[in-house]
Amino acid sequence: MTLIDTDDQRDLASSVSRFVSGQAPMSAVRETIKSEASFDPAVWRRLSQELGIAGLAIPEEYGGSGATWSDLVVAVRALGAGLVPTPLLATSVLAAGTLLALDDEEARREWLPRFAEGSAIGTLAVSEGGRGWVPVNPSCVVDDGTVTGTKTGVLNAAEADVLLVSTADGIVLVEKDAPGLTVTPVEGLDLTQGLATVTLERTPGRLLAGDAAVALDTVLDVANLVLASEQAAATKACLDMTTEYAKIRYSFGQPIGIYQGVKHPLANIYTDWALTDAAVRKASESFAAGSETASLDAAVARHLASSGYIEAAKQTMLLHGGIGFTWEHDAHLYYRNAITGNVLLGGPTFQQDRIAEKLGV
Repeated sequence: MTLIDTDDQRDLASSVSRFVSGQAPMSAVRETIKSEASFDPAVWRRLSQELGIAGLAIPEEYGGSGATWSDLVVAVRALGAGLVPTPLLATSVLAAGTLLALDDEEARREWLPRFAEGSAIGTLAVSEGGRGWVPVNPSCVVDDGTVTGTKTGVLNAAEADVLLVSTADGIVLVEKDAPGLTVTPVEGLDLTQGLATVTLERTPGRLLAGDAAVALDTVLDVANLVLASEQAAATKACLDMTTEYAKIRYSFGQPIGIYQGVKHPLANIYTDWALTDAAVRKASESFAAGSETASLDAAVARHLASSGYIEAAKQTMLLHGGIGFTWEHDAHLYYRNAITGNVLLGGPTFQQDRIAEKLGV
């Protein structure tokens, strides 16, 4: 994904959009929400094996497609617009991205092919004490090949086959069912996202080779880009949903879209989406070109996307009137997703500080 999508990217986006409308519509999302699972394994398997989404940005030598993060962003748009619950961010971005940024070839060859084919779920456990991102001086410690500590807000930890845990000594690989590992699912505001608290008590793990600080900084850039893309797509979905409603809902004999109290908020949502979409495309282009500003551009895109999405989701509920506040309507699902995404992996203040840091301010 760059400022202008290539033909291949447009074909990819079309394929994922057709899949979402046919195999993972909002009715199916609601069924997943009602279940105990945080995503539908059948949907994830088809996305991985039939469309190759899970391994899209994983190099061919590790069983992936060898595409770029920018290509993955194109696929993410369709998933984000439909709020499709998947372990894509946890597995294909956080876990795979961390392994690619480290220097542990053994871990790469063991886990990346399994991530690419969708047969294994991975995640990155980095947050502590309710904070969105703790890359410096984590409290988890390594002692004689074991890890002790607690991580919060870990994506898809309940389903993960392997966890990459940030510690004071580096990144430690911990497999599921390891002694002393306790994963406690938490009920978050976003019903489409699986979160858990991970507790490790002298849990066996393997310290991975490579610079953990550099790897975490690198994977955060990719996560910001992917999450911003999801949020931009969801913002557009809110705009489309509300615009259509404004055409068919009548008040005083006129469609409500004729009134300034509706037109102006919709215009504001469009403006926010246009700015966000441009920022995401600029960041994606920077990644594709290997630009020195890629990190800054990703943080800017994430900051714009998070704030714009929250406002869009809020206005979607308000402009739908009473029905917009009901469980039966989809508006609240987008609002929940927007609120959670705003603080996931580093909230607004953290992103502002990151932007300032990258600017040298």
